[in-house]
Amino acid sequence: MDAIILAGGFAKRMWPLTKNKPKQLLELAGNPMLYYVIQSLQDLNCSRIIVSVNSHFAPQFKHYLDSSNDNQNIELFIEDSNSEDEKLGALGALDLLFKSKNLKGPVFIAGGDNLSDFDLKKMVSTYKDLKADVIGLFDVENTELAKLYGIADLNENRIVDFVEKPSSPPSTLAATAYWLLSESGIKNFFTYIDRGGDRDAMGNFLAWNVKRNPVYSVSFKGNWYDIGGLESYSEAQKWLETRP
Repeated sequence: MDAIILAGGFAKRMWPLTKNKPKQLLELAGNPMLYYVIQSLQDLNCSRIIVSVNSHFAPQFKHYLDSSNDNQNIELFIEDSNSEDEKLGALGALDLLFKSKNLKGPVFIAGGDNLSDFDLKKMVSTYKDLKADVIGLFDVENTELAKLYGIADLNENRIVDFVEKPSSPPSTLAATAYWLLSESGIKNFFTYIDRGGDRDAMGNFLAWNVKRNPVYSVSFKGNWYDIGGLESYSEAQKWLETRP
């Protein structure tokens, strides 16, 4: 199994911090954000970890990865985009990467700005049992808060519906940027792209896929930070500084 870390955005919402530095290389409690994402994947025993980045920030990512002996099974995949206007979007980047690397699956995908204390091995175990796509969910435990996220509706642990920022959330289970796509899941992904599916947010594919194919979930509790702005960045910093 390969793993992919999505780190191709320009994070304009976090300017000036990210004007000349990629978000994933911002420091958190003494280490770059990317360090923690890589550490969360190391226990999965992946054949390799592919970090998908844009061409503008690629030299900084290369310098960081080359500076550590701990990154031997990690490689860069560089998207040809130098600005916000040229970015491929998360799904567009995955489409290019899957085709360029001829990936067949299974593939574990992690957002380069998602930090947590989840045991991601639970997703791998679920995949091995069911041989189907698995999405990591986080229980925000609050209906009002659920209105701010992409929310899954479950039948046991199968996702039967997914809605972005619902006015009446069917649950409080928010989709994280932890995905495990099966072999059939990658084929379904290509079908979605070939039919003209939106190439930006990952939730767009998830909403399409759960209506057509079996997609399962692992629901996590604990700590999860989707770092999209300065406030969540500050909260993640405090968490990392105080955790054991």
